[in-house]
Amino acid sequence: MRWMMRKQAFRVVQSVLALILLAPFLASCGGSWSASTPRDSDNPPPSGRGTLTWTVMVFMNAANDLDDYSELNLNQMEQAQANPNVRVVVQWKRAARFAPEGSWTGTRRYLVQYDTDAGRINSRLLEDLGQGVDMGSAETLREFVRWARASYPADRYALVIWNHGSGWRSRAALRGRAVSFDDELGTSIKIWELPTAIRPTSADPVMDVLLFDASLMQMLEVAYECRNIARHIVGSEESPPGEGYPYHEILKPIMDNSDTAPAQWASAIPNIFVNWYHANYPFYRNITQSAVDASRLEGVATALDNLAASLIQKRSLYPTSLGRARQDAQNYSTYPEYRDLWHAASLIKQYTGDSELTQRVDALHAALQQAVIANNRDVRRDSRVFHSYGLSIYYPDSGGYLGRYSNTALARATRWGEWLQVAP
Repeated sequence: MRWMMRKQAFRVVQSVLALILLAPFLASCGGSWSASTPRDSDNPPPSGRGTLTWTVMVFMNAANDLDDYSELNLNQMEQAQANPNVRVVVQWKRAARFAPEGSWTGTRRYLVQYDTDAGRINSRLLEDLGQGVDMGSAETLREFVRWARASYPADRYALVIWNHGSGWRSRAALRGRAVSFDDELGTSIKIWELPTAIRPTSADPVMDVLLFDASLMQMLEVAYECRNIARHIVGSEESPPGEGYPYHEILKPIMDNSDTAPAQWASAIPNIFVNWYHANYPFYRNITQSAVDASRLEGVATALDNLAASLIQKRSLYPTSLGRARQDAQNYSTYPEYRDLWHAASLIKQYTGDSELTQRVDALHAALQQAVIANNRDVRRDSRVFHSYGLSIYYPDSGGYLGRYSNTALARATRWGEWLQVAP
């Protein structure tokens, strides 16, 4: 902090001296100097190719204990911004309770501009929305998406939801399944609100890539809710570190070539994410990331429904084996009822040895192989997420079923919720 203060003071002295030295020249040329004079943030390096345009929207809700990482991530975006065909726009909220002393608070919109100064934000401030904006509101997300599309129309669109997440549930048992927790106002966006927030009508474009820079969001329940609003969904089955996405790395594929296909970009992110953490934060043992083709999720739901039907029918034949399969399946964070779907199904097949269940599990695995187009995780010996294969699912202990799960789109479309209510 002290070093940064000295650095900022030195910049002020530099600026004053520059003005003094330039004043005679500017006067003689009839020119004038202002804070808008171009600098490296206005002039990205001559790199990046492609003809298609992208608008990447980042809904950065830092009104919580993740505020420390918001500047880091925005500086990473600035570092990456090298292709004029790719525009990154950010709606960023900071609250006095969490922001560093002396920093701005409220909600702002920025157009990310190239800059290599990791100590400050030099992007273009587009709008100051002031205090009281509710970033835990689906309407706020909807308005941001609409504004970004209208202001920066593009051939392709991506949306990043930056915040805490809790899969289909919430951090508080009574607050419903949610993401984007605004701790200043005590609000959050419910998972079932995402479809109409991101794509209000069928006339609105489908997101090419939806990224959750938030915990526990790569669940089948969440992906299924979002299957009609995004072509590809990227996120983690686990709780990623506070540093979140390394934006200077994950944006690089489309910055290098804006013609990169959405599926190709989405598929690249899991490897980029896991490899970057292994190289820079090797002590983390819970790094996971996957990409899903949303058009394949109906196939997964059909296979899951068939498996659930067989499980319901055979539950009394294998009570011990089925209970053990659930308990031994890979689980996550402080939500032990979130389990990797592929792994849980594998153990059902292995522990029961039942031919019909084997057939159902094989069909589910085949559907998952089609839907999960990329997956990576920590596979070191002491990994906490070794058996993570791309999508988790709600699989609570016997008697632990939460009735509100029946309201999820997945529960309405399959018999998985019915199975959970009678599972041994």
